[in-house]
Amino acid sequence: MTGAPRQAAPAGLHLCRLEAVGDGDCLEVRSDAEPAPSIVVMRSAGRAWAYVNVCPHFSLPLNSEPGRFLIAGDRLVMCAYHCAVFRFDDGLCIEGPAEGLRLDAVAVKIEDGDVVVA
Repeated sequence: MTGAPRQAAPAGLHLCRLEAVGDGDCLEVRSDAEPAPSIVVMRSAGRAWAYVNVCPHFSLPLNSEPGRFLIAGDRLVMCAYHCAVFRFDDGLCIEGPAEGLRLDAVAVKIEDGDVVVA
């Protein structure tokens, strides 16, 4: 018997203010409640996406330094360890060793300027 995948964060959890994420940038959000991986919130043109901060290639965070991400172009982020490049809008790796794999999405919505788990 297989169960549903473990949710990265509970619905309604406030991740950050949208304005806290620079346009075309990423923000790492950590939960003090769990030892789970952090969540990376990505923003472009008033939209936000969130993913579990784990590269599917080698199960390492996308960033090698806390809070610092390698932006690889318009709405693209690069894993700091093996240079896999992921799109903001769907988490798909379009280049590098994880090509064709996806980041684990965390569904989010924007409510009154806050990015919250949907």
